[in-house]
Amino acid sequence: MIDIPLLLSICFSSICIVSLFLGIYTLYTNPKDRTNRLFFALSVFLFIWSYGFAMAISAPDLTACLFWRRFAAIGWGVFFSILLHFMMALSGRASLLNRWWKYVLLYLPAAVCISVFTYIPWLNPQQYNLVLTELGWVNVSIKNFWDWIFILYYISYSMATIFLIWKWRESASSKNVRKQSVIVLRAFIITLILGVFTESVVNNVFSIRIPQLAPIIMLLPVLSIWYAMQKYGFLYTRRNVIDSLLFGTQIRARVIHYLSSSLFAASILNVITMYFLSENKNLTSTLMYSGFMILAGIVLEIIHRMKRSTRLKDLIYAAAFFILIPVLTLNFIEFASVTVWALAFIFLFISIAMVSKIIQIAVATSILLTQLVIFILKPSILMNIDVSDHVGRLGLSVIAIWIAFFVMNVFRSKLLDNEYQISFQSLVTEISTHYISVGEKGFDEVTNETLRRTSEFLKTEGIFIYLLNREKDSITCTYSWTEGQDSIVKRRSEIDLNHYPYLKSVFSTTSVLEIFDMDDLPSDEYNDIVQILGEKVKSLLVLPIENNDNVYGYLVLQSVKENKAWGTIDKNNLMIITNMIAGTIERIQQERQINYMAYYDMLTGIPNRTLFRDRLNQSVMLAERRSEIIAVIFLDMDSFKNVNDTIGYEGGDQLIKQVSRKLSASMRKSDTVSRFGGDEFLIMAHNLGNTTNVHKIADKVISVFRTPFTVRNQEIYISASVGIAVYPYDGKDADTLIRNADIAMYEAKSKGKGQYCLCTEEMKEEIMIRHDLSNKLYRAIENNELILHYQPMVSARTGEILCLEALIRWNQPDHGLISPGVFIPLAEQNGLIGPIGEWVLRTACSQTKAWLDMGLSPIHISVNVSVLQLRNSKFVAAVERILKETGLKAEYLDLEITESVAVKESDNILDVLKELRELGVEISIDDFGTEYSSLSRLNHMPVNRIKIDRSFINNLFRSEKEQTLVKGMIHLSQTLGLTVVAEGVEHEAQLEFLKQHGCDEIQGYYISRPVDAKDVLKLFDAKGAQD
Repeated sequence: MIDIPLLLSICFSSICIVSLFLGIYTLYTNPKDRTNRLFFALSVFLFIWSYGFAMAISAPDLTACLFWRRFAAIGWGVFFSILLHFMMALSGRASLLNRWWKYVLLYLPAAVCISVFTYIPWLNPQQYNLVLTELGWVNVSIKNFWDWIFILYYISYSMATIFLIWKWRESASSKNVRKQSVIVLRAFIITLILGVFTESVVNNVFSIRIPQLAPIIMLLPVLSIWYAMQKYGFLYTRRNVIDSLLFGTQIRARVIHYLSSSLFAASILNVITMYFLSENKNLTSTLMYSGFMILAGIVLEIIHRMKRSTRLKDLIYAAAFFILIPVLTLNFIEFASVTVWALAFIFLFISIAMVSKIIQIAVATSILLTQLVIFILKPSILMNIDVSDHVGRLGLSVIAIWIAFFVMNVFRSKLLDNEYQISFQSLVTEISTHYISVGEKGFDEVTNETLRRTSEFLKTEGIFIYLLNREKDSITCTYSWTEGQDSIVKRRSEIDLNHYPYLKSVFSTTSVLEIFDMDDLPSDEYNDIVQILGEKVKSLLVLPIENNDNVYGYLVLQSVKENKAWGTIDKNNLMIITNMIAGTIERIQQERQINYMAYYDMLTGIPNRTLFRDRLNQSVMLAERRSEIIAVIFLDMDSFKNVNDTIGYEGGDQLIKQVSRKLSASMRKSDTVSRFGGDEFLIMAHNLGNTTNVHKIADKVISVFRTPFTVRNQEIYISASVGIAVYPYDGKDADTLIRNADIAMYEAKSKGKGQYCLCTEEMKEEIMIRHDLSNKLYRAIENNELILHYQPMVSARTGEILCLEALIRWNQPDHGLISPGVFIPLAEQNGLIGPIGEWVLRTACSQTKAWLDMGLSPIHISVNVSVLQLRNSKFVAAVERILKETGLKAEYLDLEITESVAVKESDNILDVLKELRELGVEISIDDFGTEYSSLSRLNHMPVNRIKIDRSFINNLFRSEKEQTLVKGMIHLSQTLGLTVVAEGVEHEAQLEFLKQHGCDEIQGYYISRPVDAKDVLKLFDAKGAQD
């Protein structure tokens, strides 16, 4: 006859195994998560509940039954409080327990139940009404006060749990959460109905006496949670990545977890076989042995989590196995043939999987010694195999097969992983060879082929490359490959990430993103992806295309047919591919940047002179075939230095960019606007038809500058000088046309600001002459072609000659007498101003010393000095040396600098002038009045005299304003203690006006034209005759 109480005990024991396994598994998957820890606690108390019922229902007497019923009360007394606590954490309402006293309220019913239904009987003298039936011991409740307290407790807490699940479902943001909540909700409702019916209705309403089946019923919600775990990743147990089993810490951890779980299961199996099924029942020894196995499992888990070296942990494992093998084996020495070999094989499998020589030696030694001890203690034995033996064999066989399958799977997985990894690495190697040599032209083809082969290897239904724009606020699906599906992804369609917040967060990180199940996502995140990739996508993998901390885009893999998890090997190799793609993109961008820098201006972004020259040469060849004309326009902005001085160089750069934009907008798309350099621009206009259109183009360019430019909230008015050369009249190649346009530009600039000028033959000829003169100037000193003329400065009051100004002339054999206004600028450009200036200074000083030695009245010699000479750090020493060599006293030397030098040059020039004054040399400011002199600067300059510019003297009688200006300059100079010289005096009326208003010295054609050295004596003789 079937022993029903025994079957129910075994059933409850099985629930112990299941609940404990589920709790340990859940804790193992994510031990740091509070929800997982609560589920583990829930499983532990269900284990206690079931274990107590398993022992109580088939207890041999009332005392034993009462003991185990009280033990079970520890489980069911706490179970419902933990269940509610677990559901609060799961549904996101853990904030309800934000005060310590709320925890007290939550667990107060549990504390009451444990107090009155366990081992404190005086609190509840009528704890249980136990009745022995054919089905085992049954508790027929007498419904006292404490019974009603418990009924209220479990019904109210169960209803609260169901309510939380329902609210969780209502507020769920993702499809999977709603599915999970529905499963758990249904399970809890069914559990509540069955629990109330079996626990409170059947034994009280009907005459049937059935055992309490609550542990079996409560397994239903636990299994529903397990189902949700497996299907939807409930409690964060889903592994987003299914990694291959690699030898090392990962596999060792799995082995220890398997062994610990086996020991926990074996402890229950031991109770079933040695207590429920065995004829020789010994509860104490059975419980002690089961407790030892549970303790051994816990110790192994503790060793695994120790922060120690692998070698030390191996020694501890070896010692634990060495002890564990004989203890487990010798306990069944009376049944050696049943257990010995099975245990030996189990530990042999484990030692192989642990891959540790120390552990393998310890296991082998322990097995051999244990067998030797058994042989000595029981050389022969007569066995009687009963039900418990068969159940033990079956249980041990299951455990052995379980561990054997695991070890076999380790090696099989390792072999498959090695093969898979080698194949993937071969693919990556082949791909890398293509990217190493590919350029910009072949990049698209190589990338498309890479996507196809990668997708086929990984068995994905779609793979895409999204590239970010420069601002990283939009992406474009630039490359894609799909297998037999209608993808809604649009190639080359730009996606504004500002409209998709979740995608923006995804595409703004450098970490790998994997979505195993799209239904896990909240609705807003789900909708963002669906709008881009479609509703068919089930799994997604996003990897950054990154190199040197620069993210260029993302590689996106999608699975449509099934939920797919990508392993570490996949991700690592995919990252290698993305790095290769990123590296190639970076290399191509660098090449593109180099090309851009070679042909485009970095400030304005328009073509530079190199690209302009290339385009012009191509246009010339085309125009030659078509007999067309081309206009080359050279533009230079007038007085741009003043702009930089006013608003700074950054402001000047902004003005140049605005000018380039306006010029580009004013020209046709077929024309080319380029920056030549600085504030100069080159423009090429073709297909003009005739020269009349050239003037129209020039007017259009000039008109760009008629409206002000706004820089830093300031209106800037600026003009430009424009020179134009026309193909084929002004040149038949790019360099000639640009050069002649430059010539015309300088001609336009000489006419005033805001002018344009077309190149003419006269301009070209003049430039050729200037070029010829520039070359011949190098030999001018050597060939004695330079001469000095002298113009006197006389006292306005007495007419006495006080000073002679040395004026250089170039007597060029081929071109005749050349004025300094022509060749001095050439000398400054060629770097000859230093030698020429020194020659003038030496010659003038020598001649003056000769005149003084001849007995002429003391006179000064005035020599003009270029700013380039003053900038020379050796200039003062050169002056001092020449004075010594010629023997002329410094007080007779007067150096003239222009007012522009005095006003605009740096303080270094001022220091040079002070050193010259310390030598005794006098300093004059020439062309005074042509610049805006600062009175404070003029007052601090070491000058002796000023020379009023001839333009003021020429216009002296045109208006009273001009006279007022001259009188003001005379008065200013006298106030500052400076001698005043008037240049360009050509009429007696001018002389009389100047004398009348206190001018000190006079110079000009009215006094004398510049004469050579031999005629200077005649001037003195003429003056002596007048006196």
